[in-house]
Amino acid sequence: MGTPLCVLIVDDSKFFIELEKQFLRNTPATVLVADSAREALLLAREHRPSLVYMDVDMPEMNGFDCCRAFKSDPDLREIPVVLIGGDDPATDEAKARASGAEDYLPKPLDRRLFLAFGHRFLVSIDRREPRRNCQIIIDYTCRGRRLMGRCIDISSGGMFLQSQPTAQAGESLLLKFCLPDEKKTPVEVQGRIAWANAKGSIIKEGFPLGYGVEFVDIAESVGTALRRCFGK
Repeated sequence: MGTPLCVLIVDDSKFFIELEKQFLRNTPATVLVADSAREALLLAREHRPSLVYMDVDMPEMNGFDCCRAFKSDPDLREIPVVLIGGDDPATDEAKARASGAEDYLPKPLDRRLFLAFGHRFLVSIDRREPRRNCQIIIDYTCRGRRLMGRCIDISSGGMFLQSQPTAQAGESLLLKFCLPDEKKTPVEVQGRIAWANAKGSIIKEGFPLGYGVEFVDIAESVGTALRRCFGK
């Protein structure tokens, strides 16, 4: 008998498995993991997951071939599969569609897109990210200018950066700050502006002027440090 609300993550990288599990931590579903395509098929036949996130670059059997195996199996073909990664996004997306995948998501993984894509097929996917209040000085670069701001809340996936906004949603920031741990660990993170509170254009009431920032393309060591400080 299948497990209700079960999500299967398939990747031969422990880092990406842990990252995706972190993304799904607020979703009321059992999260299963497989580090190979063959293990994924075994788990899928046993548990009948509601959704599969699968990396395309795996040894022995890649994600495209594994997806074809899912779609050729009468018991598995209705399970939505989101294929992830690859060195050539345009070509790999076409291959993903040809293999029968419901969607394709390129790397580096974007938490917002990862959850939004999953939400299309499993409405219980929770796209919220728990945040913690803090007061951290941020040295950031925007449009080639080095600026200073203050982080007033943060999670392992992003922060609110209090500042005088000069940029718009979708623009990139380079953020440098020290974590509030015993070692005051310095970190450097690429960010993308998700929304901005500006004078005359308040997107989110209750927040001062500044940016809602999502972290993107996080190095493994930085992701681990952020989760240790701000994750569950």
